Amino acid sequence: MELSELAGIVQQGFKEMHEEFAAVNARIDKLEVRMNGLEQRMDGLEVRVGGLETRMDKMEERMINIESDLNFLSRTYGEHSVMLNRLIN
Repeated sequence: MELSELAGIVQQGFKEMHEEFAAVNARIDKLEVRMNGLEQRMDGLEVRVGGLETRMDKMEERMINIESDLNFLSRTYGEHSVMLNRLIN
């Protein structure tokens, strides 16, 4: 085998290797784009979940207030019933 043939084989090997690396880099670029998209979607979901948590906290506070109001109304109703019974009897 002559030196020029050997150089051609080596050159062809480098060319093929370069093409394979280019293909791998293209795949990595596509993966990075997909990962960035997923990251943006996750950020959006985190914002939405944070908003839901805030709303749930407000709902819990309202439920506690409603429960307190119902207890007050029930107690007051009972007191008024006793007073009415005393007035009637």
